[in-house]
Amino acid sequence: MGYREDWSKIENFVNSSTQSSLKKMYLMSTDHIHKLMAEAPNDAVIQDILTFVQPAYSNFVRQYRAKTLQINAYRLKTLDFTNMTALLSSEKIRQWDVEIQMTYDAKGSKYLSLLPNGRTPFQKGAYEMRIESVMTLGEALSMDPQLGTLGGDILAFGQQLELLRQEQQGNEGQKSIHSASLEALRKELATVLFGAFGRLIGHYYRELHRVTNFYELKYFRRRSSSSNNNSEEEENYDLFEFDLAPQSRVVKLEGLLAGGETIRLQLLEGDHLQYYTVANSADTPDQIYRLDNSQNARLQLPLGHRLLVLENSENSSAKVEVEVLEDDEALGAN
Repeated sequence: MGYREDWSKIENFVNSSTQSSLKKMYLMSTDHIHKLMAEAPNDAVIQDILTFVQPAYSNFVRQYRAKTLQINAYRLKTLDFTNMTALLSSEKIRQWDVEIQMTYDAKGSKYLSLLPNGRTPFQKGAYEMRIESVMTLGEALSMDPQLGTLGGDILAFGQQLELLRQEQQGNEGQKSIHSASLEALRKELATVLFGAFGRLIGHYYRELHRVTNFYELKYFRRRSSSSNNNSEEEENYDLFEFDLAPQSRVVKLEGLLAGGETIRLQLLEGDHLQYYTVANSADTPDQIYRLDNSQNARLQLPLGHRLLVLENSENSSAKVEVEVLEDDEALGAN
């Protein structure tokens, strides 16, 4: 019988199970490595398998962490940029407008030549056009004998805004480079892990049940489906359900959050509850949110906030579903 590529017995199940999720590969491979490390001191064959797997695993984890750091840097630059554009659209343009009107009448030709559309170009539209409006105004005022100092200040603000935008978009471009490299390393690790699986089968061929001791099988489960589509779907490992007793306060997701993530909440049972995020459990919240029955809400955590606090002030119990979304994008380009 000739070789057939579609023979299911030789399908690389590690690759097919992780091809839609880098996080799943990270979790599964890390768990597998830890299980091999626990047994390796007692079994030379397992030690040899561990040695075989570790280079591919280390390469993948190194790049996975690099991508995580890059995403965090992108989020930070995006936060800085959006904060600065918010400052522009509110406080800065108001101050500049007032100073200009102290010199030139708001209905005069000189004022209209400086701000022909008023404050609107600084508050609405694409970010690049807002930056251009700042730079244009700054250059015009820098040549004005009465408002030259203001023009210099506006130019400095515009240059800072322009630099932040460049850094933000530079980080955005790096993301695709990291993703392509990481996907190649995921495929290589999947190949190596599948090879390690074959070696475990050979080692325990008379006691095959022992092979399962080296895996967390939930990572390979196939979801049941009411449709005829039997393709494997990615399981969501960031979905949680929390029960809250009456008049209770609970702190959740400790160790799973670093700040900057987006979470989704839905109240499954109960009338309503309150929720907020903090850096430390004793901190006073910046803002408290209300979640009503069946309501779906999303919240992007401020940087540094690592804890989700849920409060049920009702006399009946409540159940809430919380999902930590895989959000490689912070705020998209405008």
